[in-house]
Amino acid sequence: MKPVLIPKNKNQRKKILKKTLAILSAMVLLLLLAAYTVNRQGATWPEIILQEVVAPVQGAFQRLTYAVEEMLAAIKHYQELLAENAELRSRLSRAVALEARLTELRKENERLRRMLGLRETSEYELIAAEVIARDPNNWFSTVTINKGSRHGVKQWMAVITTDGLIGSVLSVSPSTAQVQLLTDTRRSVSAVVQRSRETGAVGTVESDPQSPGYLRMMKLPRDANILPGDTVVSSGLGGVFPKGLLIGSVLAVEEDEQGLTSYAPLQPAANFNRLEEVFVVVPGAVTEPESKEEPPQEGDVS
Repeated sequence: MKPVLIPKNKNQRKKILKKTLAILSAMVLLLLLAAYTVNRQGATWPEIILQEVVAPVQGAFQRLTYAVEEMLAAIKHYQELLAENAELRSRLSRAVALEARLTELRKENERLRRMLGLRETSEYELIAAEVIARDPNNWFSTVTINKGSRHGVKQWMAVITTDGLIGSVLSVSPSTAQVQLLTDTRRSVSAVVQRSRETGAVGTVESDPQSPGYLRMMKLPRDANILPGDTVVSSGLGGVFPKGLLIGSVLAVEEDEQGLTSYAPLQPAANFNRLEEVFVVVPGAVTEPESKEEPPQEGDVS
């Protein structure tokens, strides 16, 4: 066993003794502090001062922490709301588009049913067609349909909708045809009041210059048996328009400026503002039409 070496130097012994005493003192102080802390009921004045200084700072930091957390949560919630809002807008847009499409399909289905019913009950052969073009500058003059000579369409054939007469074929190409409407100022048709059908009470239906899109029945005798609400149909005179095609209803009966004849503004049976599906009437024979001017040659543009 090695002997413990004790420093012979007096200074070294003092240093070692001081370190040892310092360590022992620290240990004793910690033990006393622990024992005192366990048994004491209140804080010491240094602790109180420390709490008074530190507490407001801690409170401020805690409030700042809560504010930051709330702000971050609000930002996250805002982003979620934006995403949800965009999704709802997209879904709403799709729903509106779908509803519009369904409404259009329902209306188209209704029109097609009416067209089928008319086709099955009509005494005439009918060629179904769709309006594919309309001149905005001559809205009430002509329309173009998607059936032509190779479908059996010929010039001067009458054209109707499920509601009533709208005009006649003006010109024909192999796959399309131009239809001159009754609301064209150059077009007219012989007509009769369906209720009375009096001999000599045949008038001429033409465009009403005072009301675009409307018609009027002209050249009626002053004593003609015609009343507001009466139904007006084609008379069959002139050959181009078959007899009995619905034209419109009487709105009023008035005398002309000279007082020699009467005229009657009409509510058209067909809506000339909205023409989509039409029928071309195939009669037994096609003849020249009634018109206020010389009939245009095939291919002329009115």
